[in-house]
Amino acid sequence: MAQNSYIISRPEYMHISNGGETLRGCNQDWYQIEFRRRAGCGPVAATNILLYLRKRYDVEKLPYRNGDIDEALAAMNDVFQYVRPKRRGLHTVKKFVRGMSKLGRNYGLRFWYQYILVPPQAELRPDLGAVVEFIRAGLSNDVPIAFLNLDAGDVEAQLSSWHWVTVIELTATGGGEFVLRYYDQSKSLEVDLGKWLNTTAKGGGFAYFCKPTNRQRT
Repeated sequence: MAQNSYIISRPEYMHISNGGETLRGCNQDWYQIEFRRRAGCGPVAATNILLYLRKRYDVEKLPYRNGDIDEALAAMNDVFQYVRPKRRGLHTVKKFVRGMSKLGRNYGLRFWYQYILVPPQAELRPDLGAVVEFIRAGLSNDVPIAFLNLDAGDVEAQLSSWHWVTVIELTATGGGEFVLRYYDQSKSLEVDLGKWLNTTAKGGGFAYFCKPTNRQRT
């Protein structure tokens, strides 16, 4: 791995087989209920992360499998019960984290997590260096990162608004730009992080989870 690039070690932990095709993570279009297809991007990002954590840490308590679409969809439906969108979707990082924590409690696990918020007010946002450092730290822990984008700004051709995706790589270019590679709708895509941060009208945020340890029940 180049010094200016950080990437999770085993992206294939989230890959799904569809005949002879390899799909890059889950897809909210697989949901059979219309509301879930429309609002299910948060649970899908959570499912991708949980599939990775299960294999990364050999967490037998997590029952999720991703051998094919049927197994991945079963995981997506279970995750939806915890990382649960409302009518307007799942539009805050803190609600995402609470949902993941609730899921962990149900399976007797405690997730160690970190998150960073990007407020809509430009003057209150962390600068690019702070966001880059947060993402670098998550990927250095060898875990994917959930990315909430409430408004794509000038990168709308690269990233959907009001949407969650799963970040797997951060690369610093020679021109001082930082490019995120992410999984969305079973595809591997890229977005200019700095341009998003400077032009998004509504912000969003990032979260990562690791070290799911056994939770002591009382």
